[in-house]
Amino acid sequence: MCGINGIFSLGDYPIDRAKIGLNLEKMNSKLIHRGPDDNDIWLHERIPIGVAQSRLSILDLSSAGHQPMLDTTNRNLITYNGEIFNFRQLNKDYLRGEKFHSGTDTETILKMYRKFGLEMLTKLNGMFAFALWDEKKQELIIARDKSGKKPLYYTEQSGRFCFASELKALFELDWVNREIDEKVLYDFLTYDLVPPPNTMFKNIFKFKPGHFMRINTKGIIDYKPYFELKKKSLQFETESQLADLIFNQFDSSVKDRMISDVPVGAFLSGGVDSSAVVALMRKNTKQNIKTFTIGFEGQPNYDEVHHAEKVSKLFDTDHHVKIVKPQDLIEVLPTIVEIYDEPQADTTSIPIYFLSQLASEQGIKVVLNGDGPDEVFAGYTNFIRNYKWFPYFKMLSTLPHPILSAGHSLVSRFNNGHAAFEMFSRLKEGREFYWPGAQSIKESDKRNKLDSGLLQRVGSHSSYDYVDQLLDKYRVFNPKANEGKITDIIEWMSFSGFVHADIERFLYRSDRLGMAHSIESRSPFLNIDMVEMGLSVPSEFKIRNGEAKYILKKAFERILPHDVLYRKKMGFVLPIREWGASTLVDNIERNLDSFISNYGVFNKNTLKDELASFKRGNKNLTNTIWTTYFLMNWFKKWS
Repeated sequence: MCGINGIFSLGDYPIDRAKIGLNLEKMNSKLIHRGPDDNDIWLHERIPIGVAQSRLSILDLSSAGHQPMLDTTNRNLITYNGEIFNFRQLNKDYLRGEKFHSGTDTETILKMYRKFGLEMLTKLNGMFAFALWDEKKQELIIARDKSGKKPLYYTEQSGRFCFASELKALFELDWVNREIDEKVLYDFLTYDLVPPPNTMFKNIFKFKPGHFMRINTKGIIDYKPYFELKKKSLQFETESQLADLIFNQFDSSVKDRMISDVPVGAFLSGGVDSSAVVALMRKNTKQNIKTFTIGFEGQPNYDEVHHAEKVSKLFDTDHHVKIVKPQDLIEVLPTIVEIYDEPQADTTSIPIYFLSQLASEQGIKVVLNGDGPDEVFAGYTNFIRNYKWFPYFKMLSTLPHPILSAGHSLVSRFNNGHAAFEMFSRLKEGREFYWPGAQSIKESDKRNKLDSGLLQRVGSHSSYDYVDQLLDKYRVFNPKANEGKITDIIEWMSFSGFVHADIERFLYRSDRLGMAHSIESRSPFLNIDMVEMGLSVPSEFKIRNGEAKYILKKAFERILPHDVLYRKKMGFVLPIREWGASTLVDNIERNLDSFISNYGVFNKNTLKDELASFKRGNKNLTNTIWTTYFLMNWFKKWS
């Protein structure tokens, strides 16, 4: 894996090649953790453009894999972050007779572009973000993989187009403004992450998955999708045939993600998903497999170490365990804020940090993880709960608007923070029942919790706008869903869960925390073919008789024992309240006055009341306290 960045001076903006080079060096220095093995910059001899790369060597560890890489045939050049898992098959199918100077997938991309142009993007199976200079057309081509596995940010400011793998590299450029977008902040406070394609900063954007962009000296001339998720008609007659389809696709996905010239390890919790990954890694190799698990000292309710050790013995892995202590957790909190230049208030980032650290200590550069299937195959308990409540919501939605308004008013008299109030609010406004990831401050509660000045400045903006964006994508995926409101709640939860949580939360999390330790993290469940198949599975096979991920577990019965598949789901959580509560509260109280004075955001009196309630033992406020802590410290570091 790597870090990439670039600068393109546009129009009549003064050209200073030396300054472009110095800025690229500064940007590269902020991405060295992404690629400690090699780095370089490239400047065009005539055109005001330069790109740079920090390389983590995974394929062809020799100097032949050096980047930025030039195609000597036509002078095209690429800087590339990722892995193309089918590159050897592409070489065989399309590039026979070509002379290769390396064993890299990077060279394959250059040759595929020379032969097919942008059409080659549809043939790539992998995770990537790259920038390719087309010498003949004098254009910069930027593209990101179909699943959005590899990050990329861009901005066009002060007559220059710039891009980078992480925001912190863009922040090295003195012309890039860091002005907070308060409407985006407002959305963050609902979703605990920044909904795409925005970032927390005005005029800086996330590059969209499955898209390409063309830039010349006039600026952006094209920005289009080359791929969009589409529902497939799966060919099966029986449940067992469907299970076979899923198993075979996942087997192929794991096998592809073991392609590497360095050892490949795995994160192992002992749950269904990570255990299935390890089982199929063992099926596809006789080589040593290192697996990694963390536990929490004296916290059995959060600890899956013994489950992971059982799976490790079953599949004969070289297993490594780190027991995290309270002081470890407290010490790492500021580090997470340092790593996350884009805010994401997700406590599960902390165990991923320790897992990545453990793998790095064992000399591993590539790990496989079990991210993804809980969204795609409906594995969460709240999916089951929403599935049960949805018919009541549909029934209530048929009532006249005055009755819904009366119900909304009645419920608000008792507790306007209650889930019933939120449901009536959505009914009253004609909004959908399920908002993916809306787990922080409810839309109906923002008037009480947020600073009055912030509320005035965002005006009529609603975080439901993001749900509308997801609905537009969903209706491209399933054109039959175009008529009226959602009817298949499981399909909608699965689709929006992938687009929202898998891409924006889990892939972001695994990339940032893995790369902070110079580790490439691969997610077999999020192979786009696996995702499209999973999203196309009929809903009756996802939740059945109260069993979540029903068909996926059936598919894995051939490789995993019953007690692994069907034990109670524990979830990937940590004892943030038990260990970190006093640290979080002390930090918030110590910095509250200055934060409110400098940034506003929260209603000071409401926040003080919540802190007092939390200290009295209100566990329901744990996520609120963590989000507040994270955001306050993120503002201090990055705004």
